[in-house]
Parts: sequence; structure tokens; C-alpha cells
Amino acid sequence: MPSYPALIDGDKGAYGLTFPDLPGIVAMGETLDEAIANGKEALRDYAIEAHVDGEDIILPTPLERVETPDGQRLVTIPLLLLDGNEARAR
Repeated sequence: MPSYPALIDGDKGAYGLTFPDLPGIVAMGETLDEAIANGKEALRDYAIEAHVDGEDIILPTPLERVETPDGQRLVTIPLLLLDGNEARAR
């Protein structure tokens, strides 16, 4: 299962999550856990839309190549489909 690097910023009560590989795919949450959970949903929705549109899923960048701006946290978000099966990136 591919995992995508994500950057989290914000303060207690308002966190934002972005995917460097997927501009425009974002998530928010009042807690870090909520932002990460919402990030999993946003990533899954991206994969579903890519499949519906007949597009390949973008491969994730290796973590060691991701630049982390000051004040942001780097996390990984796994790509999980609703049926629990892995999604294959091409």
C-alpha cells in the first residue's frame, strides 16, 4: 500500500494538512489525529476520482526527498480504499 508524505501545520484547535505530491488535496482538523484521519479520507477520495476519470494515481515522493518547512510536521498517510484493499500507484 503506498503511503504519501503530508505536511501538517497550525495550532491547537486548527490544523491543516497538505500533500506535496497532490496540490489541492487538503484536510483540516481540530486535533492532529483528526487532521490525519481527514487526510486519509481526502487521499482516498483523490484515488477514487482518479479511477473514475481513468487517470493513474500519482506515485508518492520518498520521504527523504520531501522538504519540511519550518514549523510544519512531516507525516505519512496510507492510501486505503473503502473495501480495505490496497490501491496500486503506477
